Amino acid sequence: MYKNELEIDVGRCLRALLKKKKFIALMTALFFIVGIGLTLDIGQDMYTSNATVYAQTDGTFTDAANAVTAMNAYLDVAKSYRVCQRAALIVGRNDIAATDVQDAVTVFTSGTKSSSSTVTNFMNSSATIITFSATTADAALSMEIADAMAESYATEMESILSTDAVKTLDSAVTYTKTTDAQLEAWKNRIFVALIGAVIACLVIVACEIFDRKVRTVREATIRENIPVLGIIPDYKE
Repeated sequence: MYKNELEIDVGRCLRALLKKKKFIALMTALFFIVGIGLTLDIGQDMYTSNATVYAQTDGTFTDAANAVTAMNAYLDVAKSYRVCQRAALIVGRNDIAATDVQDAVTVFTSGTKSSSSTVTNFMNSSATIITFSATTADAALSMEIADAMAESYATEMESILSTDAVKTLDSAVTYTKTTDAQLEAWKNRIFVALIGAVIACLVIVACEIFDRKVRTVREATIRENIPVLGIIPDYKE
């Protein structure tokens, strides 16, 4: 008994896609409409501003080294509830609480470790700069929170070190738009439309592959395993 195994004809699948291009376009349009419905609330533009603090190196070597060591050792303090609470008070807005500041702020640090044991090389190579990056839907508020976090952290480190060795390096004087809500909405709509196009193509290709119609001599003879008794040729007047 002969068995016709599954065979994928790439050329036939491509021709089927071209033939069903209207169906693909329809599915793409329908999914695009669905994408628009899902992104009616496009959200808000987000703005980010940065402020930095550093351990000053003036004064004695011991003071500077202690400040650098403290900034590395107490890095988790930078985003603690206490520091964020003080920052919220510095901002001075009733709608901004410590938890709001914690959610808006990301802390970055830069610094390298030194293999030298001398205090001078330690200060030069391990001096840490901490960056407070605040992201909110209000550009002015982002700058206020970044500056408030830098000031609050410097105050907290002063209470720990009993010295004002940690100071603000750069205030938040500029901001960048990190999220364009309108652009993100269009990206999502196009992505949903592409999903619709891919689904349509997969349906067409699957139907073509599992279609049991016989179209060629090779298919009729089970890949030439059955002898051909005769062929009716195409006739055109």
